[in-house]
Amino acid sequence: MDIGRRQFLKASIAGLALLTLPRISFAQSNPDVIVIGAGSAGLSATTELMKKGKSVVCIEAMNRIGGRCYTDNSIFGVPYDMGAHWLHGYTHNQIAKYGKKHKDIFNIYKDQDESYLVYDGRKRLVWPQDKPLWDLYDEIKEIKNSTTVDVPFIDLIPKEIQNNEWFDTVQKIITTRDFDNFSAYDDNVNWRDPGSSDGFCSQGYGTLLAHYRKDVPVKLNTAAKEIKWDGKGVKVYTSQGTISAKACIVTVSTGVLNAGKIKFTPTLPVKKYEAFDGISMSSYYRVTLQLKEKFYKNFNIGPETYFYTKVNSNKSKSPRSANGVLRDLKNNISFFNIKGQFARDLEAQGIKASVDFVLSDLRSTFGSNFDQYLIKSHVTDWLSNPFTLGAYSGAKPGKARLRKVLKESVGDRIFFAGEATAGAHGTVHGADRSGKRVVEELLRS
Repeated sequence: MDIGRRQFLKASIAGLALLTLPRISFAQSNPDVIVIGAGSAGLSATTELMKKGKSVVCIEAMNRIGGRCYTDNSIFGVPYDMGAHWLHGYTHNQIAKYGKKHKDIFNIYKDQDESYLVYDGRKRLVWPQDKPLWDLYDEIKEIKNSTTVDVPFIDLIPKEIQNNEWFDTVQKIITTRDFDNFSAYDDNVNWRDPGSSDGFCSQGYGTLLAHYRKDVPVKLNTAAKEIKWDGKGVKVYTSQGTISAKACIVTVSTGVLNAGKIKFTPTLPVKKYEAFDGISMSSYYRVTLQLKEKFYKNFNIGPETYFYTKVNSNKSKSPRSANGVLRDLKNNISFFNIKGQFARDLEAQGIKASVDFVLSDLRSTFGSNFDQYLIKSHVTDWLSNPFTLGAYSGAKPGKARLRKVLKESVGDRIFFAGEATAGAHGTVHGADRSGKRVVEELLRS
């Protein structure tokens, strides 16, 4: 069979390890530029401005840098990427290249894309028993890649394909969004990246990003509340005071912008607000389990094994499923991703219900005594996180053209960066490149 099957699960953006960074004071008044947000894009933009000799203040609402790229080492005692995990565009990923240069600190390696499990109930499907799944996957992927109209993806799929017994399973493999809220056209016309394949960092993507930008000064616990641009330059009103500058760079998520967490005075052009809404945030809900070594040995599960179960949600718009990665980074933790509207519904039921859903699925697959293997569980939710309000960007059907609008500057004073503005949208390295791009644009203006 074709071994590249596992790429379909690799959509994620959000993980970083907290390092001690130099603090800055508002005593540095009237900088050239204020950068709002210390995720990958904000850190990149701040770095580029410093290289150009510009005075800059970077503020971050959270108590750490990295945004949706964060690695925790305390919950399970091993690196745990709570958000971004895959080093996408591996062959040209500049952050991965940095890690390779520091091989005394980081272990960077390519995803071999070889190990996966497919279960139909308690039956493990061994090739070619799972061929119908992959045949349907390839058929739907071909429709996706050839899409030339910006409509709900479900409208492009023939009814006979929708009636296939594996359709619910493939729907949650292809994308993090439900097919009725997914624009395949968005990726076809807006995605640009020279890299290929995926990779991992044994120490966690967030740890790698934090080290990559370890010399960037950031004012933490400082949330931007309002940006005034009715006079000369801009004034940014924050939870810690007011900063005046010649210009500002906004790198926060479209979820935060669309929710009006930052007020613009005067209001921005209407098309900007349309872009905040149209390039919306995906639902990506992660339940992680720490399991005993006995589980992996009993079922002969190796490192980074991708896990799928046959889904039958009676043709629901948002199938109830949780695709997994077993033995992540060669450790004894496994995570399960829940997507689409079902992710939002499950999140609303709370942490216990979310863990119970995954455990129930695993009991149905590995036996009713599965709980004997469980050590600890954790749920990471970017949906309700007030600093992100979603995992990463995706265009609503009919709104793909708004990617271009999203990154347009306003009044030569307010500039926009972040993964949603990047060619490789939804990725950490894409966000990093957007930071460099926006500084070049700002300096030209």
